[in-house]
Amino acid sequence: MPFFIVFIALLYAFQISKYRIGWDKIKSVNRQEYTPKVSVVIAMRNEESEIIRLLTELKKQIYPTNKLEFVLVNDHSTDATLELLQQSAMDNLQIVNMPDGEFGKKNAIKKAVALAEGEIILATDADCSFSPNWVQTMASYFVDSNIKLVSGPVVFHKQKGVFQSLQALEFASLIGSGAGAIGIDSPIFCNGANMAYRKAIFLEVNNFESDTSASGDDVFLLHSVKTKYPKAIAFAKDDNAIVITKGVQSLKAFINQRKRWAAKSSSYKDFASIYVSYLVLFVNLAIVFLFAMQFFSKQYFEIFILFYIVKFIADLFLLYPALKFFKRTDLIKWISPFELLYSFYIVLIVILSFTKSFEWKGRTHKK
Repeated sequence: MPFFIVFIALLYAFQISKYRIGWDKIKSVNRQEYTPKVSVVIAMRNEESEIIRLLTELKKQIYPTNKLEFVLVNDHSTDATLELLQQSAMDNLQIVNMPDGEFGKKNAIKKAVALAEGEIILATDADCSFSPNWVQTMASYFVDSNIKLVSGPVVFHKQKGVFQSLQALEFASLIGSGAGAIGIDSPIFCNGANMAYRKAIFLEVNNFESDTSASGDDVFLLHSVKTKYPKAIAFAKDDNAIVITKGVQSLKAFINQRKRWAAKSSSYKDFASIYVSYLVLFVNLAIVFLFAMQFFSKQYFEIFILFYIVKFIADLFLLYPALKFFKRTDLIKWISPFELLYSFYIVLIVILSFTKSFEWKGRTHKK
């Protein structure tokens, strides 16, 4: 058992080191002169509290108006979302109301892409904020005709408190790992709150017909593009590309969100993603096991401390540049306690994701 645990620790440290190398390889690309037709696509359900702010930020985008449109899809909202959208006076706004019998984010995005006039689709969520140069920055990567998909950086709003800090730290680690994986030409993860792709590639490789999970519109598209065009994915490591979103406000909502994220991993077909998922699971299982066994044996206590130190150093090696990029180095002090807490919670979430349903946008989804 100790040998297996040491082996797992070394595999993990090696993997994270590769992601750090990948992170360092990514360079900012900002070509302001490139302005293809862009369609910003947002699927929304019950977002009345966000509509006015969202439309205001979309209006502020610095991009030729005749080459920019916003396709906002109302997914059977039960609040005033649709009414507020219809009150907007934006000329380049296209409002789509999902018909009866069609629902869910994937169907909403599929419908939006079909109606979009832009050659570039830029996807985000209704609760996100972005700089006025967001569209231009993300679009500029497509000046390279080989690029099919661009994963953008996402960070949580800075909020006080242990719960919000740990949430932000975990999310930064996910974005950093995803970026690092892209940097070594082995993409495994992206976030639908900030991603861009050619409309043609969406229609060619993925229209969400082949998977049944409630979420995953982002990751499954990434995997589909990777399968056919392995070197056609980029990460936008640029301040102007950063999208800011909100962390959940309660422990119940947090667990529910993570159950949803974990549930879709059972549908992965990409080897690298499956490998990393299992590696992370085994690493965290090892920490839980060693933490429990240390109370019965001094030998296990020493192994636990060594394992913990190795994982801490590996994670810090990747997290420091990612947190520096996001201007969130204030979160570094939380890495040490996070290492232990994360292990217990991730094991619990994995178990729950296979046995319990989760709620999303007022709908209950079963595993």
